[in-house]
Amino acid sequence: MSTTVESELDRKLHRVRRLSNSYRSLFNWPTTVDSKTCSISLRIGEVVDALTMRAGFAAEVNNILTVHMMHAPIIVAPGTPDDWIFLTQPRTELRASTWEDLIRIQVEWRQPGSLIVLPNEQNASQGRRWLNGPTVGRELPPWSAVVAAARSASTLRGRW
Repeated sequence: MSTTVESELDRKLHRVRRLSNSYRSLFNWPTTVDSKTCSISLRIGEVVDALTMRAGFAAEVNNILTVHMMHAPIIVAPGTPDDWIFLTQPRTELRASTWEDLIRIQVEWRQPGSLIVLPNEQNASQGRRWLNGPTVGRELPPWSAVVAAARSASTLRGRW
């Protein structure tokens, strides 16, 4: 019985490692695999950054990006309500007032070096999934473009 469980875990881990290798080779994303949880994590900072917002508001932001012909890979992180994590190019410098606006409209960012768990078959049952998956050959949107879309979608825009 334990041999069957171990071989199933080995198969799962092998599939997760293959997927992690694909993210590295196709997108140049710095991913790592946790062999205990069979999860793939993406390191934020030099190559990829991320902005997180509540699903309803995030749908408006995504619509603005789409109108401007930008495609952001988006991870749905389950919660009450769900969060959407927009993957972007590395962050750029912002004025203090822009950071304040992001805080006010509840857009969150991660510290460089932090990890985001990517969707895979192991965490799909908990609701983590791609809303928009990454596309080979398509660049991530600039971090500043997602920030601008969030600010445009907010009810605060009349105050700028």
